[in-house]
Amino acid sequence: MTYFRSIAIAALAVFAVANARQVQAQTPKELAQTARYVAAFQNPDGGFAGAVGGKSSLGGTSSGLKNLKYTAGTVPDVLKCIAFVESCFNKETGGFSQTPGGKTDVATTSIGLMCVGELKIDSKPFAKALEYLAENAKSFEEVRIAVAGFEAINAKSPVFEKWTAIVNEGRNADGTWGNDVTKGKDTGGHTAALLRMGVKLDHREAIVAALRATQQADGGWSADGKKSDLGTSYRVMRSFYMMKERPDLERLRNWLGSLRQSDGGYASTPGGVPDMSTTYSCTIMLYWARLLEGEPATVETIGFVPLFDGKSLEGWEGDTKLWAAKDGKIVGTSTGMKNNNFLATKASYGDFIFKCTFRVRGDDSANSGVQFRSVRVPGHEMSGYQADIGQGYWGCLYDESRRNKILVQGSPKAVESIRKNDWNTYMIRAMGDKITLTLNGVTSVMYTEPDAAIARDGKIALQIHAGNALTVEFKDIYIQPMPIPTADKTGHGFHLKTVEGPDGTRKYGLYLPRDYDAKKTYPVVMFLHGSGERGSDGITSSQVGMGTSLLANPDDFPGIAIFPQAKQGWAANSNDAKAALAALDDVIKNYKVDKDRIALTGISMGGFGTWEIGTANADRFSAMAAVCGRGKPEMASSLKGMPVWVVCGDEDGIATVNNSRTMAKALKDAGGNVKYTEYRAVGHNSWDRAYNDLVLLDWLLTQSRRGRTTKGD
Repeated sequence: MTYFRSIAIAALAVFAVANARQVQAQTPKELAQTARYVAAFQNPDGGFAGAVGGKSSLGGTSSGLKNLKYTAGTVPDVLKCIAFVESCFNKETGGFSQTPGGKTDVATTSIGLMCVGELKIDSKPFAKALEYLAENAKSFEEVRIAVAGFEAINAKSPVFEKWTAIVNEGRNADGTWGNDVTKGKDTGGHTAALLRMGVKLDHREAIVAALRATQQADGGWSADGKKSDLGTSYRVMRSFYMMKERPDLERLRNWLGSLRQSDGGYASTPGGVPDMSTTYSCTIMLYWARLLEGEPATVETIGFVPLFDGKSLEGWEGDTKLWAAKDGKIVGTSTGMKNNNFLATKASYGDFIFKCTFRVRGDDSANSGVQFRSVRVPGHEMSGYQADIGQGYWGCLYDESRRNKILVQGSPKAVESIRKNDWNTYMIRAMGDKITLTLNGVTSVMYTEPDAAIARDGKIALQIHAGNALTVEFKDIYIQPMPIPTADKTGHGFHLKTVEGPDGTRKYGLYLPRDYDAKKTYPVVMFLHGSGERGSDGITSSQVGMGTSLLANPDDFPGIAIFPQAKQGWAANSNDAKAALAALDDVIKNYKVDKDRIALTGISMGGFGTWEIGTANADRFSAMAAVCGRGKPEMASSLKGMPVWVVCGDEDGIATVNNSRTMAKALKDAGGNVKYTEYRAVGHNSWDRAYNDLVLLDWLLTQSRRGRTTKGD
């Protein structure tokens, strides 16, 4: 089943051989394909198999969960997955078995705790598993896997001192392990075990040198000094990752790339048959490689539009003697210049979220930047805002060729996050007069433009700064344009409307579909924004979540959307809730609305509002979708006649994750019609995925009150 528009793509071509091309990293499309490949391994019992159609096992489930985390995929049924993992636990012995009622052992018990950690299940009921491991892990291999179980749930054991002695047995004088043939495998495995127990590592330099020296010509590591194998390579790379050291990552990527198959899975040999375990080994090593070079773990592309196709400068204009598309990157190269130079988009953008990954190389004077809301100046310059890059300017908001000054310095914490000569990330959020810069996930600038005459739209451009020789690279360049409702709008699109609320005139956003015809009736979805969009302008309420999806995909939403705006919050009897219902009544009065198909949805604070307003007014709505917002389990009895979809990301706050699961279970236990989606490796911002899901949007539009009881009986 295909879940998201952005990843509904055909199978990609197989990587041919290691030297066919330089594999820089898994692209977002390749990660999405692997996520689809892995999701198909989940069985109706909730567990994952080692092969499609095979029997569920705890090992397959652990590999499946981790694969989906490192590819930002989705477990098709996470609640059943939790139930499967819990069913493999033996409460009497404290051990886990591969299947319910099976034989327990150290390795499987550790794997069970890894599943508990991955699924964010409360670990207290599994405390006896820690005792089981402490009592039964005797050999190095048992200790090595046992400490992984402790690490998975952030636990420590009184036997760590004993285990440390076991791990250190047979250590060489230089601090490494193993002989000339086994040194890579043995040193990698023993080092990772110590680090996982929190032991301070001695002889670090010798260990790093040994691991680098044992890397094979093909990029992997070998257990016997001959052919590279994934088991050994996994142990070595885990040690590199935990020590924050690097081997030759380019060679490693090329080897792993040669193991990728046409369905997105990985096999142990080029052209071989892929499986879950091998796919996990390859996926996690590529994940570690990305993080070691400063790249983001995954790049969220759903809800965003690529500004770079990865192979050409189509959509951009500039001096192609200085700028080129190469190996999936836009590369700017200077041997030394007197003037700045820019590669600019042909299109202009107003309100948006922009993000990219970048790297600048040169001496300490090397400087670059990302222009936005900018225009070309005759000659070589651009005029407008710049998210600055370079020594002394990291994270700054600069006004290029206009006011010619730093408007806001980058925050010290953001500057500290910089990895010189490595990859870094920028996110630019421009909404009206407000600009936010985020560097490597850390807020660098929050700025409000005081001058109303300053342009609020323009081109985006990449800079090569004048001065000494440098190379600057950009990749994973994406933008999410935001709608800007206007009062003078007619026909299709986003309108700015007013209505009388309980506390005076309120502004709200209204979206009319492309084919709106007053002779027909249309379903309606009312969207409730989060706390960051509170205010009274009537515009920002449509600039996050569902609004950006409708702007990008107008043909996929043949309905009317309403975007009320709260001043404080969405409690059921608040003035904000009453104003939202007044906006709904205003639309019903002035437009052709199918009153049996009026759905309610919202994000974060608006997700809370969806539960609150939906429960208090259940007779008015045909369906609800609460995205990363908390509800009250006692609401379930009043909503059991209402189709409800609950959505969250598993990296959101644990309280939100647990509440979302609790609400879904409460509705199911009450006999309700409930769907539950939990995205892997996604934090609080789960709304881009939710509202760019064709299935969810279609579901919201097609649910009807006809022929059903809305309130509990």
